[in-house]
Amino acid sequence: MTQRFGTIVSVVASALLLALLAGVGALLYTRPVAAQSSAGVPGMRQVSVLGHGEVKARPDTATVQIGVETDAATAKEALAQNSAQAQALQQKLAALGVAEQDLQTSNFSIAPVYGSDGRQVTGYRVSNSVTVTIRKLDTAGTLLDQVVQAGANSIYGISFSVADQAKLMEQARQQAVADAKARAGQLASAGGAAVGDVLVISENVSTPPIPMPMMDRAAEQAPNVPVQPGAQTISVDVQATFALR
Repeated sequence: MTQRFGTIVSVVASALLLALLAGVGALLYTRPVAAQSSAGVPGMRQVSVLGHGEVKARPDTATVQIGVETDAATAKEALAQNSAQAQALQQKLAALGVAEQDLQTSNFSIAPVYGSDGRQVTGYRVSNSVTVTIRKLDTAGTLLDQVVQAGANSIYGISFSVADQAKLMEQARQQAVADAKARAGQLASAGGAAVGDVLVISENVSTPPIPMPMMDRAAEQAPNVPVQPGAQTISVDVQATFALR
């Protein structure tokens, strides 16, 4: 009887052990599926890489904030002076060949000016600035000189760009994809495989503006303003997933 009971216990223990091992095996088997990247095709051998493409070009367009600031004892007086100077500035810009669609008011404000105690109002300041798009960079230095002479005493935020970036973007994309494929080929070769068709591809474009140091009222004493546009960099990053053969 005792021997029979021992046999039954042994069989039950073996069955439980087998069930436990089967459960652990199933868990280990399913883990790689859960860990697969959402990019690409589940269950397919693949490789994901980043590719970078970069193209440099000389800018042909500049954007700058040009304005007039006036101080007076009363708000009415400050506004009258500012309006007269702003009108003269816009007339000068038109005479220099800046089209109306390339002028846009970017800031207008009237604010009190306080004394040294920070409480008593000693006057008022009116600010009026426009965003100017300069499409002939060879005339940018002369334009800045002329607007200062016309009454502009606030010049800041100048940046450069390329007006038509379509071809540059195409070149950068081609470089980025070629770079991604080359990287994938290196990884595949190291792993004893070959690169197949592209499964997923996405891009990220970066075209940072080229800034120029701010100019202010001190520009009134700096004729023949030098303007150096430098080079505009257009870069494209792609993330690509390739099948492995």
